[in-house]
Amino acid sequence: MFKYQHGICIIRCQPFHIGHDRLIKKMLKECQYATVVIGSAQESGTEKNPLPYFTRKKMIQNVYRQKEEYSRLRILGVKDIINASWPNYVLESIKKDQPSLPSADILYVGDANEYQVFKDIIPNMGLCSRTTQDFPFLSGNMVRDMILLRDERYKQFVHPENIKLIEKSFYEDELV
Repeated sequence: MFKYQHGICIIRCQPFHIGHDRLIKKMLKECQYATVVIGSAQESGTEKNPLPYFTRKKMIQNVYRQKEEYSRLRILGVKDIINASWPNYVLESIKKDQPSLPSADILYVGDANEYQVFKDIIPNMGLCSRTTQDFPFLSGNMVRDMILLRDERYKQFVHPENIKLIEKSFYEDELV
């Protein structure tokens, strides 16, 4: 029924946006099991990584929790380590968290260059553009900047289920 046994994608979700969602949807369509690895799990409160891991995980759960495929979706946070063994560290973290799942047989990426560090340990690459004709440019930086500038157009790039969570996370300090 599925083309692959176990797909993974690695995303930071700062915040979770429609480009990330396109990647996850493709992975769930093609894979029996899907693991979303949230990178930089130890980071929060910085310009590049303002949101803590559990908020980012909750954003994904908000979108998928009511869907049938949720039972096949795993979400895991992985800390950054700066060395050549990072790909193995990611795969070992997945195996430790989910020992009963088969090894990843495909990595989903938005850019083929993201696959290069995994090409020797994951046999297949699922390329999925995070952009569409309607949204030819999309990045977490762009969405974060729009949120911080209170540009309401950011809402077209995130799921409605997450707007309250995003605004609470980004604007809570200003409400005091």
